[in-house]
Amino acid sequence: MYCFDVNFDWFCLTWLFSLNRKSAIQEIEHQFDSTIIPYKSTINEWINCSPNQLISSIIEKGANGQTVYEIYHSFTTKLAGLECKQSQKERVHNKFVEDSIYVLITNRYFLAIANGFINDPIDIPMVTTPQDVGVIMTPTEIAEILRLDKIDYQAYLLALLRLVDTIVEYTTTTVINESVASTGSKSSNYSIAIINLKIVSKLQNGFQLLDLKNDVLRKRYDSLKYNSQRLNKIVYDLSLRNLITTKGEGNWWLCFCPNY
Repeated sequence: MYCFDVNFDWFCLTWLFSLNRKSAIQEIEHQFDSTIIPYKSTINEWINCSPNQLISSIIEKGANGQTVYEIYHSFTTKLAGLECKQSQKERVHNKFVEDSIYVLITNRYFLAIANGFINDPIDIPMVTTPQDVGVIMTPTEIAEILRLDKIDYQAYLLALLRLVDTIVEYTTTTVINESVASTGSKSSNYSIAIINLKIVSKLQNGFQLLDLKNDVLRKRYDSLKYNSQRLNKIVYDLSLRNLITTKGEGNWWLCFCPNY
């Protein structure tokens, strides 16, 4: 009987200790989500903002790299100090990395779109050059901002696929808003459909070169193909209505003008 009591007490202590560790890691994860939510909410605001009106909101509410780094560094440091299973740490750490990358690349996308729509014709570089900011943030840029020795390419690719979801939602919302508010005159904002189709097509071409052995990436890649089809349908519909046309696409540039 005594032996049973000792074993039972040991089981209870072990269970409580495990529960406390689980609660601690869940609390850090919840704190991170609460900290990053305002930046995701801003992205949702931009989705409902016309391309030619984005720039003022980007300047006011855009997340700079230093802010995202400080959030990422703060929570990864807290996570490293926890005593818990390595698998639990890896799961939460991967979430921190992916969410941080998503916020960075989505802010970059909207910044490039906002800057591009200032010009006539609309000029949007695909990648960053010494003269211009590219619409797609590269792994090297991410590593520099988050001060990583090496980039987690799985997290980067997953964040890119989330960006594609956002791009498609932005395209759909913009086209609907323009159609509802239409007074019969043509708008340059319709050009976002073909711009985003070109961006997603280039990303899809890149993904096709990869050997996607990871189950999560492979499933998410299926959504990329579906999103590309959705954008094609939107562009086709707008072209039938004579609302968009392309003009002079370069190798690394997306150059468009509305069909006035």
